[in-house]
Amino acid sequence: MKNSSLIYLLPILALASSPVAADATTMQDGLWEITSKVDVSGLPESPPAHTVQQCLTQKDFEGKMQQPENQIIKCAVKDYRVEGNKASWNIDCSGDNPSTGSGSLTYSSTSFAGVSKMKMGKQGEEIEMTQTFSGKRIGECNQKP
Repeated sequence: MKNSSLIYLLPILALASSPVAADATTMQDGLWEITSKVDVSGLPESPPAHTVQQCLTQKDFEGKMQQPENQIIKCAVKDYRVEGNKASWNIDCSGDNPSTGSGSLTYSSTSFAGVSKMKMGKQGEEIEMTQTFSGKRIGECNQKP
């Protein structure tokens, strides 16, 4: 699920801090298909949706809200809440292009869907990005974790 493009990095960060981590007992191990779509203000055309397939295990679901180590972007998830099958959070990132945002996600044992909104950049040069993402369990993994 790695992609060097910043546009696709942030939806993955959102997933890393999602209810997949919040309610490990309800998410099922297996092969998951995860799709993210990004709309960025100021772009004449949005990038196409990005879909990956990823084997996820109980260990992945139990991960806490940790972000990958990154020397360029430092993010902190704040106000993370889970109520029933819904989660919400705020995120603050520092670095060369600071950003703030919020997100929400609804999930079941075999699917999730959510949205994240970010404001990035320095004052006067800010852009807004809205990410929608969804995932569904599509079967068993053919590989060992």
